Amino acid sequence: MRNRILGIAGLTIRQAIRSRFVISLFFLLLALLAGFALTIKGDGTAAGRLQMLLSYAMGSVGVVLGIATLWLACGSLSIEIENRRIHLVVVKPVRTIELWLGKWLGIISVAMLLLLVAGLFLGVAGHIARGRSHPDSPDGRALRDRILVARQAVSATRVGSQDGAAHWLLACPAAVSAQGVATLRYRFVAHLRDLPPVTGRWTVRTPDGATLFETDCIASMDGVNQLDIPLAALRSTTALDLIFHLQPAGEGTPQHVTFHPRHDVVLLFPCGTFAGNLMRALLLMFCQVALLAALGLTVGTIFTFPVAMFTASALVLATLFAQFFVFSSAPERSHAHEHHHHDDVTHVTWTETVGEHLAVGLRFAMAPALRYRINGRLAAGETIPWTEVHDCAGILIFCYSGLLCALGCLMLKRREIALPV
Repeated sequence: MRNRILGIAGLTIRQAIRSRFVISLFFLLLALLAGFALTIKGDGTAAGRLQMLLSYAMGSVGVVLGIATLWLACGSLSIEIENRRIHLVVVKPVRTIELWLGKWLGIISVAMLLLLVAGLFLGVAGHIARGRSHPDSPDGRALRDRILVARQAVSATRVGSQDGAAHWLLACPAAVSAQGVATLRYRFVAHLRDLPPVTGRWTVRTPDGATLFETDCIASMDGVNQLDIPLAALRSTTALDLIFHLQPAGEGTPQHVTFHPRHDVVLLFPCGTFAGNLMRALLLMFCQVALLAALGLTVGTIFTFPVAMFTASALVLATLFAQFFVFSSAPERSHAHEHHHHDDVTHVTWTETVGEHLAVGLRFAMAPALRYRINGRLAAGETIPWTEVHDCAGILIFCYSGLLCALGCLMLKRREIALPV
């Protein structure tokens, strides 16, 4: 069985190479990545340029490779059925699951090769950026401490205010290096644009009140603020008190600030290398591409190629749109339902009830598949843990792709391949 699956996978790879699909996609990705590397300027600094390159490149590679994989998977079986080339396979002792798995392995092997090319390009770009910047310059420190690193994000717990200062508690990781910095990340709520920056003082203390680090800062009201804290100051404790005290600088500056309720105050600790984080990000993308390949193959067993590509693309777009509408509107519906319940007034119609149950079902079915996203984490230097990669592979490849494999094999058995299409 294994030899038959690997044989079909090899035939799929050779067919993709003979059709010049892989070669064309290879040069397209190289041109796309080289174009980003040559044209992106960022904020004028090496760190800003590399951060934007990583963000744009990972997003573009994911979109291009996803579309190409879906195209190749949809046509892999449907075109062979339409052109009768599949008769050369079905007359041999090959089961439908072997045919499906062989096609799927061949397609994801092509995707893995292209992902390796993109990963090597981005790794070389990071190495060149590090080599061109002096280690002790602001650019060099930003590259080393914020981008070319994997950092664990630890969220702080708000405990209220003390003497007009905002106060958080945070559990420090067990192993903290003596070299490098930790980055404190926070955001304010800004109801207006172009508000003047605020001046504040951050104090890091131990639970018993000993001050470990203290500094003044100028923070923007709009956007993400970051503050570097030397790791050497945090090695002596496993719990931290974070205190922010606003210091109005003069007329026109805000007299009080509100920290963003949906964005926690986070302290980022270095815990790994950029190369390892890049590899884990590519593995997450590979799991997503493998799911697209399974979807395309299964849809290709039901429809002819143009219809299969249209159907698979529509399913992907509908899932993405449903994610936005269902997940964003669910809390509002729940809040409205609780409000009506507490008022002892029933204003919920049957359409709202059906819609609410449908939304819950969609969230239950889609949430595991849409949970694992890169979302600029590589460019921000945030670590992607191995546990997340393992969970992603288990859910996307073994669960979802396994269900699609079973459905595809069932449809392939029921389809009359010898009849005209």
